[in-house]
Amino acid sequence: MFGRRKREEEAAAEAAREAERRALFTKLAERPEHICPFLGLADDRTGYVDGVSDEHRCFAFGDPAPLSAEQQTRVCQERGYGNCPRYLRGVLVIPTEELEALRRPHAPIEAPPPPAVAADDGKRRRGGVLVPLLVLLLLAGGAVGAFFLLNGENGIGQASPTPSPSAIASAQPTSTAAPSVTAPASTETPAPSSLATPTPEPTPQAGDTFAFYEVSVGPRSYTLYELSDDAVVLGTLETSFSAFSYARAEPRVGEDGDVYWETQEGGLTGWSYRYPSSGDFRVRAVFLNGAGERRSAYLAEDQLVVMPEVTPAP
Repeated sequence: MFGRRKREEEAAAEAAREAERRALFTKLAERPEHICPFLGLADDRTGYVDGVSDEHRCFAFGDPAPLSAEQQTRVCQERGYGNCPRYLRGVLVIPTEELEALRRPHAPIEAPPPPAVAADDGKRRRGGVLVPLLVLLLLAGGAVGAFFLLNGENGIGQASPTPSPSAIASAQPTSTAAPSVTAPASTETPAPSSLATPTPEPTPQAGDTFAFYEVSVGPRSYTLYELSDDAVVLGTLETSFSAFSYARAEPRVGEDGDVYWETQEGGLTGWSYRYPSSGDFRVRAVFLNGAGERRSAYLAEDQLVVMPEVTPAP
């Protein structure tokens, strides 16, 4: 008796949790298409505000993570949020039924079952159909002759095709296959030391002005790091590139004392490279001459592990 009551209580609790989850994800699915479903407020999982807010958090996985102003406006509230590494990791760990709730906010309407037909009704119908069928067969011969007469030697002629119903746009976003841990190609385009530079640039000259640093990767795999605002490593991401890629980057010193090159643009914005554990990447300092033309120089390997000068010189 006690065991049965316990099972009933557990089943009721699970049903309540399931109802709460469905209500949560049904509400998230009602958002505009350009708002990431993992974006929420610190005290309201389903809430958000247009633009930047200190209360915004990312609920993709783990503890709700704070978001930079650039991330909020350029990723979380743009149609391209599906390329965000945190989103890609989030859809890998989210329970299947909750993910499906996001993809299909409205349950499909099931067609009603066909009405049951009694056995004797079937017999009467079959009997009733035989007489009209015989009449139709007798008339068919005359109809065929008239058909050929009207359509000439072509016989069948050109029947107008039955229009096929146009595809009905789905109300929910079309889901691709479950994303792998490999992130999409970024807007970077690098040249590691073991690979030739695909687009060599002129060497900086005296009088050129330093513009920014650029991380450079090649067609291979890399390990990236995510740092919090206080420089603590939150996690890693395995990604790969199919071609050379470049992206602006800024150096940061992590809590562990290592130097991290954090990307400032593209689909991997906010993720950092660390030498040598990230893989075979390089960093170059980009300068501009008086005419605004680019010139650049790659940093040596020993320069990737120390904070560079505030304003590099040519």
